[in-house]
Amino acid sequence: MKGSTLAMVIVGALVFGFGGGIVGGLLFSKGDDTSALETRLDSVESNISSLEDQLSSLPQGPGLKVAYVDAESLFVKVFLPQVEAQRQAMSQKQGEIQNLQGRYLEGELTQDQYQQQVAKLQVELLQAQLNVDLTMLDKMIASPGFVNFRSDLERIREQARPLADEVKNLLQTAQLGIVDMEGFLAQYGQLESAFKQLDQLLTQAAAAKIVEIAQQVAKEKGFDLVFRKKDVLIYRNEEAVTDISGDVEGRLWGLFSS
Repeated sequence: MKGSTLAMVIVGALVFGFGGGIVGGLLFSKGDDTSALETRLDSVESNISSLEDQLSSLPQGPGLKVAYVDAESLFVKVFLPQVEAQRQAMSQKQGEIQNLQGRYLEGELTQDQYQQQVAKLQVELLQAQLNVDLTMLDKMIASPGFVNFRSDLERIREQARPLADEVKNLLQTAQLGIVDMEGFLAQYGQLESAFKQLDQLLTQAAAAKIVEIAQQVAKEKGFDLVFRKKDVLIYRNEEAVTDISGDVEGRLWGLFSS
């Protein structure tokens, strides 16, 4: 068992996303050129069931070195700060929407006034969310630490540019005044779904990098098993199970040090 490392980290299950959480959408089909990144992610996930079977047969005697990593915490601590300014702009738009809702409930706006203004703010929010992802995407592509993902990330960026253009066009429509609200909302829904798929792919890329570095740390330190904390680790004996999140965090920060 020594010298081998089994990593049980489900890369597609981070609670957080850059622009808002676990998401799914319609922008990229399974046949797109981003399949290389998705295949890499699927390969890690496909090992989970077989690893669970192996766990039952692993020796329980002394010498088995076990560790865990808090992937969600690492995502929040390292990746989200890279787009803090963009996320603040996003939060500001969310606050403006809440304020508008309050004004409507207080009777300060007619229903038509509210619908027009809230539709415009929703598109502005979507544009802010998209800016978060595009900024993070640029930082990943520029980082030497993501060189093994770079071609996939560049394809994602190229495919995301038309989405940014369509959001900009929809915002211009809202600024001029929406005539066909039903059609406007349908188009908005399609763009929102496309953004969610982009956010999911980007979050998965970050998760895959966390897994990769956790495996590197585990191998260097001679661990035999590495668990993911969330939904897997219920109890640990601190003398027997080591938290390697700090070591992984240090290396993740190094990805964006330049």
